[in-house]
Amino acid sequence: MKKISFSILFCLVFLNAFSQFTFKKSDGTTINDGAVLTYGPGDNYLNFRVQNTSNQELDIKVKCTNLVNTNGTQFELCYGGSCFDSVAVNGIYPDYYNPLLPGQSNPAQGDHFVNFNAGNGEIMEFHFSVYAVGFENDAINFVYRYDSNLSVNSFENLSSLGINIENTTVKNEFKFNSTQAGNLSIFNLNGQLISEYNYFEGIQNLNLSNLSSAIYVASFSSAEGKSSSIKIIKE
Repeated sequence: MKKISFSILFCLVFLNAFSQFTFKKSDGTTINDGAVLTYGPGDNYLNFRVQNTSNQELDIKVKCTNLVNTNGTQFELCYGGSCFDSVAVNGIYPDYYNPLLPGQSNPAQGDHFVNFNAGNGEIMEFHFSVYAVGFENDAINFVYRYDSNLSVNSFENLSSLGINIENTTVKNEFKFNSTQAGNLSIFNLNGQLISEYNYFEGIQNLNLSNLSSAIYVASFSSAEGKSSSIKIIKE
């Protein structure tokens, strides 16, 4: 009986540790641990909501854990009543006590992550950890990825990789012609990798019939390290 009671108590404590708060986009989409969210010019705001789902007051922080191809300048993080115009590795935001009462959320509008740095064409990554003070091991870690080639159907950028696409609306097969071998990654609009393919020189007919009807991002990369992306519509 003692072993059973201890097991039940352990499970309750374990579940409680992972239910201190929720972290969502402003549209209600949950941002899960390990998420990679991809943005580009003209579509670069990640508006978010944090809600205290526990029965105690929480001090919820955002920590920058890593930066890739950027030094963090011209990146704006607004949270906890302040806006920071840059982020740094190991920086904690806000750096003051920021209490949320049980059931309370941050403001419905205003808090966001956004990159204003156009960069040099390389994909930039901003790694963050969202956690409640005292529960650091139960953080939600995610990546804000910025791809300057993601904004429009840039056929010119694709041409520089030797890619020629017949149509960005796909029923079952995604058809394109390539002058060189490379890699194609298909992401959903939340930045999650859905499929990955290696292609060779010549006409390509990739079977995408297993994908649900939605808008996706097709990201091409060459052996030389060049990359370009385009949005496609799966009917």
